[in-house]
Amino acid sequence: MSGPVWIVERSDRGYPACLVDLDAAEQPRLYGVGRRDAIADLDHEAAVTIVGARQASTYGLRVAERLARDLSLAGVTVISGMARGIDAAAHRGALAGGGRTLAVLANGPDVVYPPMHRDLYRRIVDAGAAIAEHPPGAPAHKRHFPARNRIMAALGRVIVIVEAAQPSGTLITADLGLRLGRTIGAVPGQLGIRVAEGTNDLIKEGANLIRDARDVLDLLYGVGADSRPSGAGLREVPPPRPGPVLEPSLREVLGLVGSGAASVDRIALEARIAPREAAVALARLERLGYVGVDALGAHSPTDLRPPPQ
Repeated sequence: MSGPVWIVERSDRGYPACLVDLDAAEQPRLYGVGRRDAIADLDHEAAVTIVGARQASTYGLRVAERLARDLSLAGVTVISGMARGIDAAAHRGALAGGGRTLAVLANGPDVVYPPMHRDLYRRIVDAGAAIAEHPPGAPAHKRHFPARNRIMAALGRVIVIVEAAQPSGTLITADLGLRLGRTIGAVPGQLGIRVAEGTNDLIKEGANLIRDARDVLDLLYGVGADSRPSGAGLREVPPPRPGPVLEPSLREVLGLVGSGAASVDRIALEARIAPREAAVALARLERLGYVGVDALGAHSPTDLRPPPQ
């Protein structure tokens, strides 16, 4: 545990006003570890909940981390559940952006679950807070997770789903958010991938398509920076990070990856090179940080951009 446990009652001045949108019987007493002002000063107008699949793809993890980082850099508080997969990636991204992040737990606020996230938990409570409706020492229990989703749904003005199977607990959070009048966004996923079924269905049913942090900021404040409220303390989303210089052959392969060519054979076919050359080029791009590869061997671009020629 990092620091003492504090309590915020519904009658306290620092109780988040957005939780009042829940039915009276569902408005929780909050136990927390970390910075109490992370809750007391929470600006619902600049808070986004990012959740998604535990068994996430490399693409989903990268998108969640980059999205949270850029939102954090823009002054937005990122809320998630510290679960494996997308939740943890969202917290890591927010921390990388130097901003505040809140972890809503399904156990006591001083209990690290899953245990593998002990270091992540420490970093979260140093920069923000871990909160729960369960008292200190309470273990995680299966029935606690759907209940804690309502808190995550209430705290964020916008809820962004990054990968979700159909059905899943993540979609429960989206449904709860709709009932509370929250804005729902979803990151499109690759067709035929199970963890993309839920997000693609959400988009088909009318959820806002999320491509990057700018799309989320537009949902928060309207299209364009001029529509954001003055004095909100928000900064512009940074441009894509520049990567190292690429020789023409690697630039061509990177362009093919960005166009959807994910396999060595597809790259070789479209670039008209031997499969061995394609594999070497992809390996070099991965080492340089331009390309990531998932457990199935599919390649996708990162947020690095090559410098102009």
